[in-house]
Amino acid sequence: MNNILNCVNDNIVEREKIMVKYFRDPLYSFIKINEELILKLINSREFQRLKYIKQLGTSEVTYYGANHTRFSHSIGAMYLMDRALSQLNDQINIDEETRMIALAAALLHDIGHGPFSHVFEKVVRVDHEQWTTNIILNDGTEVNKILSEIDSSLPQKVAEVIKKEYEHKFVSYLLSSQLDVDRMDYLLRDSYYVGVKYGLFDVDMLIKSMLFNEDKSNIVIDYKCLYAVEQYILARYYMYWQVYYHKTTRGYEALLKNILKRAQYLYQQESLDIKVDILTPVLSNEKISIEEYLRLNDSIILYSIMTWKNSSDKILSDLCRRYLYRDLYKAYEFKNQLITYDRVKEILEEHGMDAEYYLAFDKPSNVAYDYYVEGEEGEKPSILINRNGKKMSITRFSESIKALSGNQGIKYYLYFPRENYDNVNISDDIIKYLEGL
Repeated sequence: MNNILNCVNDNIVEREKIMVKYFRDPLYSFIKINEELILKLINSREFQRLKYIKQLGTSEVTYYGANHTRFSHSIGAMYLMDRALSQLNDQINIDEETRMIALAAALLHDIGHGPFSHVFEKVVRVDHEQWTTNIILNDGTEVNKILSEIDSSLPQKVAEVIKKEYEHKFVSYLLSSQLDVDRMDYLLRDSYYVGVKYGLFDVDMLIKSMLFNEDKSNIVIDYKCLYAVEQYILARYYMYWQVYYHKTTRGYEALLKNILKRAQYLYQQESLDIKVDILTPVLSNEKISIEEYLRLNDSIILYSIMTWKNSSDKILSDLCRRYLYRDLYKAYEFKNQLITYDRVKEILEEHGMDAEYYLAFDKPSNVAYDYYVEGEEGEKPSILINRNGKKMSITRFSESIKALSGNQGIKYYLYFPRENYDNVNISDDIIKYLEGL
């Protein structure tokens, strides 16, 4: 620990000698960074890879402006973390070691994302947070070496923040909770690039109103900021239903998932005629090393789809063509999931189409704000409001949030092709059957 403090203090002394970097950001204007550790982490191979991973995956097919990356979001989250720490530093002294660990964790929290993010997680069956901590802790990565140069314990401490095991619990709260810098940045950033107003809220007021609780382990919000918190929660609610769970985007994700599933099946049957070597560990379903994982990005998947379009396998070729030329599945919304769609499978089979790859069920759901009942399994900490020294859940002060609390909105969609291989319409027959149920 003393070594960390000494190195950090040396870093402060040397700061004037370091070239200050200004990052021009569409949300926050100029982000000034003069911490050598942070600049080195930004320039690391693992972090630079995030330039090639879109923040919103397949959403670009629905909102053509949604082509921003996890690189910009991660810098934005780090910037908001620094602002939050500055606000809280007026209440207690946050030492430089804790500050640097918090900034590094905010910056690196998404380096474990794979191509097209959550779609890819379903294929490799390992979540991005686990990949993130693996990358930070692996002594073969640049980020690990950069952190270890300061102190050998620093990678572990940064990983502990992400895993919510760090000794200063408020740091983990600021990074991942119901009111955190990660969500604050992605709501504002996604709203900006998508071109909608749903994700807007008063981030300045939120940060300015942050306070510590009694034992300094958690964050509470001043009552004066109640309406800004309401605005934030409602922004999250609207963004999920209008952007993240948009039926076209979800259908595109289903199409991409089926492409990877078909390619994986063909590879394992030794029938994949066009191989992309860099994807071999993924398609073979073998354990993927960190080095192999870090080679993957959105461009690799898109290149594979472009080459597989010429595959001799009819299904893989057709799915890739549909993906590249926006011949998407038809989305049909129904009221509940208690329906049988065996007839839909029969219609597809009558046209020579395998329902395994041409029929998909989706159930997007969202809870705008989770309050907890003390003692419940899986309880989530509520957003606490401080009014005249009394700290209570926001649901005690806000009728609108109370109405949303714990109410899970669910939609049900069935996805299927509009046309068969010969461009003959089949969706009308499927819809006619579904509407007769």
